[in-house]
Amino acid sequence: MSERNCFIAITQSQECLQWLGQSLRDEGEMIPADSPSIDRVIQLSDAIGASIIFVQLNPAEYRKEALLIEGIIAAKPFLPVIVVADSFDQNLLLTVIRLGARDFIKSGTRTSEVIAEVKRLIPREGGLQALQNDQHGKITAVVSARPGSDSPMLALHLALAIQETEPTLLLDLGVPHGDAMLYLGLTSSYSFIDAIRSLRRIDSTLIQTGFGRHKSGLTVLSMPEDSWTGAQFTAADVCVLLRSLRRHFSRIVLNLGGMVDSDFLLLLLGNVDQIVLLVEQSVPSCRQNMQLIKHLREEKVSLANTGVVVDRYLAKMPPDAESIAQSFGLPLLSSLSSSGMARLATMNSGESMFELSPNDPYSVSVRKLADKLMDGKARQTEKTNGLLHKLISVITPIADRL
Repeated sequence: MSERNCFIAITQSQECLQWLGQSLRDEGEMIPADSPSIDRVIQLSDAIGASIIFVQLNPAEYRKEALLIEGIIAAKPFLPVIVVADSFDQNLLLTVIRLGARDFIKSGTRTSEVIAEVKRLIPREGGLQALQNDQHGKITAVVSARPGSDSPMLALHLALAIQETEPTLLLDLGVPHGDAMLYLGLTSSYSFIDAIRSLRRIDSTLIQTGFGRHKSGLTVLSMPEDSWTGAQFTAADVCVLLRSLRRHFSRIVLNLGGMVDSDFLLLLLGNVDQIVLLVEQSVPSCRQNMQLIKHLREEKVSLANTGVVVDRYLAKMPPDAESIAQSFGLPLLSSLSSSGMARLATMNSGESMFELSPNDPYSVSVRKLADKLMDGKARQTEKTNGLLHKLISVITPIADRL
């Protein structure tokens, strides 16, 4: 999972949630509990690998919240619980400490004090949390700022290559929706939204009967092709689903191509282990993807295991792949050939490129990339120079004035 900490906030106050989120923005992600039940909070803490749980006390609900704190601590004795209240009361403090809460913070406390308290408590759980995270499947996300066929094409072939070694799920959430299923000639009435709605039913039987299944053994779960804008789900739902899927698959390849500037994208990337940034060898593609990477850095998304793949690459044309990767301050993972006819055949036949054109340069490169990702070789090396970076820095202000 992401190296950033995850915190749970149990509160009915949007003001309290915003204060906690802003105070700890640089320390991790604050996720609101969508239900104040003990079972749901424990399920969510397991799903996201929570570092701390914040519980806001409301005088009108004091007994109920005290039972909640007691239940959480009984189920998770090593998980710190911090109580938040609007006013300081010695009797209240003694009560929550007796229940097992680690500390008490007054609403509106200065950011520096909140951070100091969090840092004091988190190291106690660091080793245990790392061990828990290592026990689950790994998620590799394919990201691109531009929607189209390239991201699902790469994601599905990465998934097919990894499937030859480990049980793999292709989670196709990119834009446009459902392309990977079409490329593989698959149909399924069960979608990502359906999985969100049936979180408590996710087991091996449902996966085998409801999810799409390719003849290679690859499992596929996609966004529905029709509109899902009315679907109601929370950040907690997504985290719980991803955690459940990790238990059933050694590897998950997540297509997020075409998703930009959304909380949904940030939430998903906060729960992955590797990120593959897919960029074309063109100024428009690199410019859009640079804006995306800048946004991710501003939002404190970990890019420690992120690398660049240059698609539709022509070695004789500048800028070269290494310069493009340097422009993003990220390592180069691979470059992929255009292979236009082979890609078109895959999109129209329902057969993968591994079947139709196994010796095509694209097929060969994707297999090598899959091997590299399984070895965990994508490591960040911050660099900020490069031909393309300079080129875009000149073009951007001119384009912004047009």
